[in-house]
Amino acid sequence: MTSGADSIARAFADHVAERDRWARGPRGPLALVNAQRVDHEQPVWPVPGTWAPALGGLTVTARADDGVVVDGVPADGTVLVAGDTAVVPSTVAFPDGFAGTVSGSTLRVWDPAAEPMARFARIARFDRSDDWVRSGRYVPSDIGDGDDSLEARGSVLDAAGDALPVAGHIETAFGSTVVRLLAVRSASFRGAPRLQLIVQDATSALAEDDPGSTYSMGRFLYLDDPGTAATVELDWNLLVLPPCAFSYQFACPIPPPENRVPVPITAGERHPVDADGAVLH
Repeated sequence: MTSGADSIARAFADHVAERDRWARGPRGPLALVNAQRVDHEQPVWPVPGTWAPALGGLTVTARADDGVVVDGVPADGTVLVAGDTAVVPSTVAFPDGFAGTVSGSTLRVWDPAAEPMARFARIARFDRSDDWVRSGRYVPSDIGDGDDSLEARGSVLDAAGDALPVAGHIETAFGSTVVRLLAVRSASFRGAPRLQLIVQDATSALAEDDPGSTYSMGRFLYLDDPGTAATVELDWNLLVLPPCAFSYQFACPIPPPENRVPVPITAGERHPVDADGAVLH
């Protein structure tokens, strides 16, 4: 019979492997070589075609010999590239293995042979410890639609500078330090609603070569959304790096003041590193 400790260790190993696959994937953060906002007709480095804003995505104007393939069909003229909010977002392929996706008015260009992919060795992380599995009290916010709402004030902004939907607060403690963290709604994960904490802590301010340091802009913790006031589990071993820790092409969301924890959280992911242990960027 498998013990509880064995199950926890296996689940954590699966989490680590999944994160490694995500980082190394052809649409993972290491493969992103350009994220260009297209607000007028323009070229986009390093791919062919002329790009322009359009309802529902972007258009690309290309010749057949440019090698731009949208949804499996070579582009010869002007073609709509549907964005990620479409029922069926477009897939775009370019010569030399490059690929594209559209998010809002931004064309993201992915190169599975990008230099960071070759340099990346692993995600450095703290050793897992049961001591970092804590409880907290989640209280949903009673937020209206008026100008006084947290969303309207933009208390938490995503990487594009847009206000994130605030879900509520989680009160928890780090020893004698009690904090009240602001939680935002995250995309569903395997069909289940989730909350997200965007946090910085005392390890974020350390030099990168300090073995206790973490990424300076902060880290993310995801947890199931109970949908009502409830006690929730906060497994800080599952703190993950944001995409911007892997590529300068991603912008970083800014942790709200409530989520700047004044104590070190020596758990979770620290930095993406190369074979020598040097931080990628």
